[in-house]
Amino acid sequence: MAFDDNAAFLAELCRYADALIERTLWMRQVAPAPDSPESLTSRRRSAREQHARDLDDSLAMAWQDLEARMQASIAQDSFIPWIHLARLFQLTPAEQKLMLIALLPDLDGDYRGMLAGVADGEPVAPNYLPLSAVLHLLLGDRLDLQSALLADGPLRRWRVLELEPGGDVLRLVGGFRLDPVLAAYLCGKAAPQLRLDEVLAELSAAESLDDLPIDEEARGWAGRFLAHCDSAEADGTSFLLQLQGPDERLLERVCAAIFGSMNMRCVRLDVARCFGRGVGTEHAAIRDRLRLLCRDALLCNRVLLLSGWLAGPESSDEFRAWSEAVLDTLLESQRYVVALNGPERGLTAQVHRYEGHRVLSLLLRLSLPDTALRRRIWQAGAELHGLPLADVELDKLASNFRFTHAQIDAAWKELDSRRLLDAGPGDAAMLLDVCRDASAGETFGVAEEIKTRHGLDDIVLPPATRGWLEEVLQYAQHRHQVIEQWGFERSHGNSRNLCMLFHGPSGTGKTMAASIIANELNLGLYRVDLANVLSKYIGETEKHLAQLFDQAEAMNVVLFFDEAESLFGKRTETKDSHDRYANLQTGYLLQRIETYPGVVILSTNLLGNMDKAFMRRFKFVIEYPFPSAEQRRLLWRKAFPNEAPMSDDVDFALLAAKAPLSGGNISNIALRAAVYASADGQEVGMEHLLRAVEREYDKLGKVFAKEDFAWHEDD
Repeated sequence: MAFDDNAAFLAELCRYADALIERTLWMRQVAPAPDSPESLTSRRRSAREQHARDLDDSLAMAWQDLEARMQASIAQDSFIPWIHLARLFQLTPAEQKLMLIALLPDLDGDYRGMLAGVADGEPVAPNYLPLSAVLHLLLGDRLDLQSALLADGPLRRWRVLELEPGGDVLRLVGGFRLDPVLAAYLCGKAAPQLRLDEVLAELSAAESLDDLPIDEEARGWAGRFLAHCDSAEADGTSFLLQLQGPDERLLERVCAAIFGSMNMRCVRLDVARCFGRGVGTEHAAIRDRLRLLCRDALLCNRVLLLSGWLAGPESSDEFRAWSEAVLDTLLESQRYVVALNGPERGLTAQVHRYEGHRVLSLLLRLSLPDTALRRRIWQAGAELHGLPLADVELDKLASNFRFTHAQIDAAWKELDSRRLLDAGPGDAAMLLDVCRDASAGETFGVAEEIKTRHGLDDIVLPPATRGWLEEVLQYAQHRHQVIEQWGFERSHGNSRNLCMLFHGPSGTGKTMAASIIANELNLGLYRVDLANVLSKYIGETEKHLAQLFDQAEAMNVVLFFDEAESLFGKRTETKDSHDRYANLQTGYLLQRIETYPGVVILSTNLLGNMDKAFMRRFKFVIEYPFPSAEQRRLLWRKAFPNEAPMSDDVDFALLAAKAPLSGGNISNIALRAAVYASADGQEVGMEHLLRAVEREYDKLGKVFAKEDFAWHEDD
């Protein structure tokens, strides 16, 4: 017979626990006295043992009845937290009995004193129960109990039970307790909150797949996935769902709708944000925290959605290793994991390498909606916002603006804002203005974003250069107070602008320093492709530059112009219209740089080719010199991650002394040497490094002589 509810189940657990305690106490009370006659002692011992066997049989039958009623509750779809937890983690009877004893004080405070009495008052830390009580209560299951308490068993692995520091599993001494979160869950008081350092956000599941503005191909994909889920459950298959597309909000809605139809909810785990909490910790510690999150996700029937990935070659090795640890840990227990705009190839390769059980990686790519779908989205928005649009207006919106659903929603919200105060054109014309503004701010046609996680500690610079770099950051962080609050803006034209010039040989850290400035200021960094900006057609260059600076200003980003000498080279005598136009281009760019209210960084390898007349325009001019031998030694050491296996014969000091190379060259050599070592199945050794140095010398047109790379008496 199934349990009516959780209260009935817990009452039955208490009756079983009472029987356990009574059996143990009876065994102690009827023990023969040491001075009793031998015949009397023998008869008492025989009767005691027979009664003990009868009690054990009664307890065994009571547990069998409990298990039968649990199975009946499962068949009846009656939700009992204990049963759900035991099934998820496949707990044995011994493990469940151990969990029961740990739960007793939460069911009735009197049990704590009873268990202390059973353990003969063995001292344990506050809120812990003595393990020796378990030994007395479950005497016949000693080996099973020891196995249940091992660190790799489900009770410890999933933090169901916690041992007192110094507890001894083999001797069953020390204290143990039930995780307080699980105690509340099993008692039916509160469900676990999914969290790492803070509670994770849960996605709304109010919509169905039929309500979403997606194409039929995507809708069909979701339907086929749902059809396969039931058949896949029997063989233990897990799934990594990779959702890719430009509209992340729509991807989240699709995910919530898919799992909402399975009576599951989704919670968002921001990978990049959590990465900051994992820096400097061992992967084992990260796995422990994530495993606790996985446990609670299983108990609450939640699906973890991974977002905020740092994808592509700019991602650090540390981040990639960390994200792999995250996914491996999730795949251990979660039947469904969702990755939102993650590194597709890397995640797929990791799934293929996973050997814990069968995992399939499935990809749903939602591209920009086509014209017909965009028209339907605009139409739905018009009805929602009370703005009737003619067919010609709908067609213009759908055809001219390749927006995602989220961008269309944002356009409607912007229109609502403008409607309040703007007395300009009609609503339809105003909506077109909103869309044009949004379109201009969405793409950088002549710049690419540079994403890194570099900080000041990652770069190797001489003290003077580092001092200048720190002063730049100080200037950037305090200029708003000086300009706005202290009134310098009134007397200093273009005081909001921060323009600087980095100069020095190639590979000395100019680009890295630019990324550090952007990261320290929490701004995006965009490198401008001057080849795309410059145009042989009169008027086009200014147009490109105007668009670039307008967009950059709206987005508040750091602009980085590499090879600036191509625009700011020494001026020659103006002989023809081409020369005059080149000067106009330069003048216009200078004007936009000086009026840009953000950070602009220009970089050149050829300071001598820069026109001195332009130098006064820069607030900072910073040299990145060729690294000294000591700096090269630090660069060699930083070029290899901690995980890279290094041979004892590697001599970074020798390489620094004998190979005058920049940081960029050293980075190339380190990577090539690691590839050589991996191909040889060895640690990275000096032989691999010298082979890589030789290849880099070939690229630089330098002569390589292996015998030069040795210490001599005069060194």
